[in-house]
Amino acid sequence: AMDDCVRRLRGTLDNLIDVTGLETGKMRFFHREYDFLDTVRRAVAHHADSFAERHLTLLEEYPRGPLPAYGDSERLGRAIQQLLDNAAKFTPSGGSVGLGIWESEASYELVVADTGPGVAPDRINRIFEPFVQGDGSVTRAHGGTGVGLAIARRVARGLGGDLHVEQGAKIEGTVLPGAAFTLSIANRAPTTVVVDATH
Repeated sequence: AMDDCVRRLRGTLDNLIDVTGLETGKMRFFHREYDFLDTVRRAVAHHADSFAERHLTLLEEYPRGPLPAYGDSERLGRAIQQLLDNAAKFTPSGGSVGLGIWESEASYELVVADTGPGVAPDRINRIFEPFVQGDGSVTRAHGGTGVGLAIARRVARGLGGDLHVEQGAKIEGTVLPGAAFTLSIANRAPTTVVVDATH
């Protein structure tokens, strides 16, 4: 229990530090060679306990590895963990979370979908803003600081890709009707990042 509390506190502190980067338009990236598939699997392993506690079924659709890439794998891993944390929070107990990876000549895409309620249409354009929650009511049932998705999108853009959300996705032949987040990155991250701190 203490280890879990320490991990959560560390994650919250890391997020708040990253918010400074979001607000100033500066976020540091440390690039190196890495394996995209291995990074995804490590992020999933990090959430194994939280998925088990909520009795969530995990569906995975991956190509055969390795998937070589160049970029900041640590930041990417944390961005993926934000998406998994989001899925774990909003998927009802006994539901399913799916991950699918698709590759092209110059990029990789990771889709994280679930059987939760999805994102209300009037909040789709706002959930990537810092401190905005998918459920913005004062009686909302889910915790968090509301910065995870903003950080994940900034990381994706810093790695030459983007992050967006749709309703529903099909993974391993199963339709998951909830939120479906697609995180894309270039397999060779740009060394110079053009930053627009307002988007």
